[in-house]
Amino acid sequence: MEQAREINKVEPEDLSFDAVEIAGLVVPLLFAVMTIVLVALNPDPAGTAATESKAPPERLEQIHRR
Repeated sequence: MEQAREINKVEPEDLSFDAVEIAGLVVPLLFAVMTIVLVALNPDPAGTAATESKAPPERLEQIHRR
């Protein structure tokens, strides 16, 4: 029991973040948000490909007519 009186309570250290640690947490989060926004704003690739695929055959027909 004498040893039990000598045990001290362990106190947790104060956590403080510096600017580099905060930037390391915030910057990847910003990139993730920007990626989601850019994907959401991107038009449907199938719809744009359908309109672009009509142009080359028309050009070939014009070349053959000459």
